[in-house]
Amino acid sequence: MLDALGELRVPLEATIYWLGALAHPWPHVKPLNSKVVMLIPGFLAGDVTLAPLANFCRWLGHRAVYAGIWSNSECPRDTMRKLNLRLALVHEKFGQPIVLIGQSLGGVYAREIAREHPEMVERAITLGSPIRQPRRAANLAVQAVARSMAALRGKADGCLSESCQCGLMLSDESSAQVPATHVYSRTDGVVHWQSCVDLSGAPTVENVEVTGSHVGMGLNADVYRVIADRLAMPHRSRLHLAYSHAAAAQN
Repeated sequence: MLDALGELRVPLEATIYWLGALAHPWPHVKPLNSKVVMLIPGFLAGDVTLAPLANFCRWLGHRAVYAGIWSNSECPRDTMRKLNLRLALVHEKFGQPIVLIGQSLGGVYAREIAREHPEMVERAITLGSPIRQPRRAANLAVQAVARSMAALRGKADGCLSESCQCGLMLSDESSAQVPATHVYSRTDGVVHWQSCVDLSGAPTVENVEVTGSHVGMGLNADVYRVIADRLAMPHRSRLHLAYSHAAAAQN
């Protein structure tokens, strides 16, 4: 209950971010090292909610595009189909793997897309995303809204759960090829933080804890630092090539 009330601190988090941004040495990149970032909003949210994050990525020197979602409340199967098409278009346009950043439910989709299409994804970053059993991980109010939205679609039984009538199964498995960064907060007032942690132990996966609300992750200073650092890392293909050259030199 207290964590849910803590979601009201979003304006304070936004203020702290802008104050902290003045002094932090943000890692700007040159065009050669820039990434293409596709942003996926959370449940019931739209692209506009991630506009500050998109502007931040561009300020660092990266290119940011939206997922084309007005409200993330459609059937998950339909949403995944549209996101896969969007990813393919963005990948073809820019000619390089895409960094997927998803908030809450958007991160669940980002992780699944990375698992299905590793050749088109540079990295997946999830922000407060219940990557295990998303419907059960949410608080009671969010669960009620999810059931209501599903009922309006005529699919109330099992939407966003293992028994979903549309047949979509969101895997609990991590991509073995795509690096993933899962950001979570123990004071998350919307989803259980434990559900946001990847327990696979895969070498490509990292879990990063921050302090803040669930809704405010798109404005949180600590979250932005994590994103900035990961975006500044070498491209996955170049990093693999560097490792290959190093191994060859040792032999």
